[in-house]
Amino acid sequence: MIGRYKNQKYTPHGGIILNPRELDLRLFLDKWDSIFVMREQDERQGEQQSIHFYDVEGNAVHSVSLTDESQHSHWQKLLEEYTSPDNPELLLQSLSPSQKNSIDINNAAQIEDEWRKMTDIHQFFRLLERHNVTRQQLFRVVADDLAYQVERGALLQILNAAHQQQNEIMIFVSNGACIQIFTGLIEQNVTQQKTIGEGWISVNNQRFTLQLHESAIAESWITSKPTKDGFVTSLELFAADGTQIAQLFGQRHEGQPEQSQWREQLSALPVKKDVAA
Repeated sequence: MIGRYKNQKYTPHGGIILNPRELDLRLFLDKWDSIFVMREQDERQGEQQSIHFYDVEGNAVHSVSLTDESQHSHWQKLLEEYTSPDNPELLLQSLSPSQKNSIDINNAAQIEDEWRKMTDIHQFFRLLERHNVTRQQLFRVVADDLAYQVERGALLQILNAAHQQQNEIMIFVSNGACIQIFTGLIEQNVTQQKTIGEGWISVNNQRFTLQLHESAIAESWITSKPTKDGFVTSLELFAADGTQIAQLFGQRHEGQPEQSQWREQLSALPVKKDVAA
């Protein structure tokens, strides 16, 4: 995403860069650990500079690149102020995943009842925390009108449907320490880009790019969550280890019902065939 870090708000727990249709981020700064400056030489463009942020396990969580639109003097002042005179040894840690509760037939019914009584999509996070379960655990025990699996090719199909019909969508991509949110139109037809490797799906808008390896998608779910404005449906993608890769929604403003186009596009996605009944 190319954009400016405008409309910043910070709390003791994190930060918000609130710019819908532009640079739109949610930052969980307590999970950030180390920062590096990188300088690289490009044959065509000369020296390229960027700042990279990592978590305590050494996973990349965010990066910022110097562009022609950047204020170069401010960039250099920032580096001079915060660059360490030496490179201290990194003390990386391997964090164990938190233990989740199992769901039996009794609390499955209770969880589904709580799901159906939601009036805001953000209440779903509290539902997960209250029962100490994962999203996929919930999806597997509720009725199909709330969650069902679709085939892996759903992502490519929904992106192209949105491009062809030119309805705005939202894409949320998270790594646990940062969420980037895209809102807008898909400007070009989306294909698997063999030029960057077999199986890569690439969205190439003028100021936004998304590259995702389709084989990394282990499960794709359509979920419906009730709000005071009606149900909100999304496509949720997960890796084999349960990590959420991305969530896609139809764009809407609070107080408005969901796009009928978006619902039709989701309903056209092929249901996964090999899911046990």
